[in-house]
Amino acid sequence: MAQSRLCTTCQVPLSSDDVGIYIKLVSRTAQQFLCIDCLGVKLNCGRDPIEKLIRYFRESGNCAFFR
Repeated sequence: MAQSRLCTTCQVPLSSDDVGIYIKLVSRTAQQFLCIDCLGVKLNCGRDPIEKLIRYFRESGNCAFFR
């Protein structure tokens, strides 16, 4: 049975977008991840800019993490 990944800070289940944007912005070799909210706190930018980046990468069609 597949184990769901959890945010290392707040323990919420992670979506593929959470994992993909963390890999894209923080570390391609990461084994632990943050949810979008906690990543926004870590990067001191909040949730909105991260969601805009996810939308941009998905609409560009050039990023394998957001297809």
